[in-house]
Amino acid sequence: MGDKKKKGDQEEDLSTDQLLKIYKRRVEVNGVPLCKIFKERLDAAVSEGEHLKAVKLWEEMGPVGVRAMMEAFTEVGYKHLKELRLWRVKCQDEGVRTICIYIEKMKLLEVLDLLDNQIGVQGCKFLSNILHPQSENKLVKLKLDHNQFGTEGLAELAKGLAQNVTLEILSLKYCAIDCEGANFLQQILANLNSKLYKLKLSGNILKNKGAFELFRALEINETLEKIKLADNQFFSDQNDPQLIQKIVDTMKNNKCLGAYDLKFNLLDDADAQKIIQCVETNKSIYFIEISDQVSKPLTDKLKALTKKRKPKKKKKGKKKKK
Repeated sequence: MGDKKKKGDQEEDLSTDQLLKIYKRRVEVNGVPLCKIFKERLDAAVSEGEHLKAVKLWEEMGPVGVRAMMEAFTEVGYKHLKELRLWRVKCQDEGVRTICIYIEKMKLLEVLDLLDNQIGVQGCKFLSNILHPQSENKLVKLKLDHNQFGTEGLAELAKGLAQNVTLEILSLKYCAIDCEGANFLQQILANLNSKLYKLKLSGNILKNKGAFELFRALEINETLEKIKLADNQFFSDQNDPQLIQKIVDTMKNNKCLGAYDLKFNLLDDADAQKIIQCVETNKSIYFIEISDQVSKPLTDKLKALTKKRKPKKKKKGKKKKK
């Protein structure tokens, strides 16, 4: 469940006991019911003499319920929480605001997952502030899947992400990002100090125009290792082949990006042949999925090419000799 409370020579940490008491008070003040799952986790932690390192909740709380919980974390100054996952709790922008207040105060949260929480543009503004390097937070993974904030919300997120130096995984699946959003994705990918290596954008509406602009950025990016672009409504166009040519150029020239998920986009056998040629020459590509419109012999050939390939191991810094 979490870290054990330290006893003996060190002063006993009673912050989890305090968190339970303050949470009950905050719930009463805000006029909302207790979150049963959170209350059960807190009770178990207190009885077992442990602290909460990760909180995962899927019970509907609403923005006021989330506010009550996060105000308790903030008031206690809770230093043990590393992962916060709230799935379909209807957090909304107000809940995001109180989450960000806690993150900004403690600067210890590493994983934030807010799946399908009715987050809008204002919530993205709050998140952008904690993503900016001036905030000095430790967030390494951010998931905002199934929140319909669209390109306007992405524009706000990009203000922080374009300068962020800690985030490694970003997931924005099914967020209603259209072709104009590619401009802000370019800004994020142009960050020279970025540590981002995995980007998930499945289920958006980049279409051909947006996908082309995104691949322009991917071609020269030197940090990203995995990209998920499934179901983005781009397709093979013989009258305008610039998109498939840019995809091919990226696969030829980028030796860092090794995993591509392009399924549920309408690419044809001619496109697949070009992609296969890239995969044959670029040995750093170890995973690729393309359209189900492509014939089985070609998809089988792609699988055979990448079957024994593995992602490159990240280089560790050498220790200096004394």
